[in-house]
Amino acid sequence: MVLVHTVAPAQSKKEIKKLGIKTTTITVTETINGKENTHKESFEKYDKAANVVEDVEYNKDGTFKKRETHKYNKNDDVTEEIVYNEKGVVNRKTTFVYNDDDKKKEELSVDANGKIIEHIKFDYNANGEKTMELVVDDKGKTLKKSIYSYDKNGLKKEKKIYNGSNQLIAVKKYSYQF
Repeated sequence: MVLVHTVAPAQSKKEIKKLGIKTTTITVTETINGKENTHKESFEKYDKAANVVEDVEYNKDGTFKKRETHKYNKNDDVTEEIVYNEKGVVNRKTTFVYNDDDKKKEELSVDANGKIIEHIKFDYNANGEKTMELVVDDKGKTLKKSIYSYDKNGLKKEKKIYNGSNQLIAVKKYSYQF
């Protein structure tokens, strides 16, 4: 099998903005048993700030697979993401809320009927470092909690993960070499 991309690989956000690129389409030509088959793999649409506002994926037979749309605030932070299934129906809608320091404060995902799938809350220390990530269900019950700690240089030192019963289930430790 030989894969040939008929457009240039994805460009950086800086290049997209500089060149005024509005969309990117990737097509793939595969040669299987001596027979060529070309299909669209993906499509991206950008706003003036080079943010991806629409992202579409296709199956190998060229049929529609998935579509995502994104909205951004004035700081180019994602404020809304909608994921559509292969039938074009909303599968998941996620809204993002930021604090006064432009740090993500909350992330709320709902299904097509508005039922909460996942609700994540974030907390930060005075240095702007994420200290907690809390995942709750549609009734506000804690499903998972992660606590972060940092060293004197502000480097992440440890992440402790707890289940909904506040039992420690995992610890990630970070080490650095200078």
